[in-house]
Amino acid sequence: MEHADALMAILMGVMGAAIVIGFWRARRGHVPYVRRIAGIVAIERAVERATEMGRPIVFGMGWTDIQAIETHACLLILAHVARLAARMQTPLIVLVRPGNVFPVAEEVVRQAYTAEGAADRFDPKEQVRFLSEDSVVYAMGLARLVEETPAGCALFFGAFDFSSLLMAEPGARIGVLQIAGDPTLWQMPFFVCSCDHTIMGEEYYAAGAYVSPDPGLRGTLRSQDVIKVVFAGLILVGVLLMLLPGGGANWLVELLRHYK
Repeated sequence: MEHADALMAILMGVMGAAIVIGFWRARRGHVPYVRRIAGIVAIERAVERATEMGRPIVFGMGWTDIQAIETHACLLILAHVARLAARMQTPLIVLVRPGNVFPVAEEVVRQAYTAEGAADRFDPKEQVRFLSEDSVVYAMGLARLVEETPAGCALFFGAFDFSSLLMAEPGARIGVLQIAGDPTLWQMPFFVCSCDHTIMGEEYYAAGAYVSPDPGLRGTLRSQDVIKVVFAGLILVGVLLMLLPGGGANWLVELLRHYK
């Protein structure tokens, strides 16, 4: 098993310190600015549209289990949607695929309704439903619900597989307003052609911090951006040193050998 050398240990220490400092500053009131994400802004309009039509919001979660970071980001967005639904008194139906996510999703929706003073309107049997862990069965069950209800809007957040088009196409065909977010870029073309708004790639993880009332999440998000800038700078410096004539490249090699 290979262990981190001195240079890697220094970089890990710098990254850890940046995240801790960003979290601490946000907790102290220095909440960093996060640019508006069009897909997240559209969620509130979608909920308002469903409210005006008197139709429910359908929220479909991805296939990852409770240990995956994609699931935790999805739960943050679900909490935001549930708060909007409770505030506007709009019916909400959450469909869950992994079994171990089901109780957590139920509790997230319950807490959102409680925070909005609408705990008495939360009905766990109707609002949070487990369909199936089979991707095709889950996709077809969700699509049938969107089509037959019909839904005022449909939201798909999480990591999805090949069944995403089966899930989103019926709603697109009947004109349901649909918003999707998926961190896997290879999956997004299916949502782009069947949804009104999409949240792609790293925007998916930023969306959770954007909508969460916890300022610490925005602080850590800012720290991650700082870390990316630092690494980009290190890569640029390394490339320039390799391109220098004479001892530039040799100096870099000797420096790396020294820290191993």
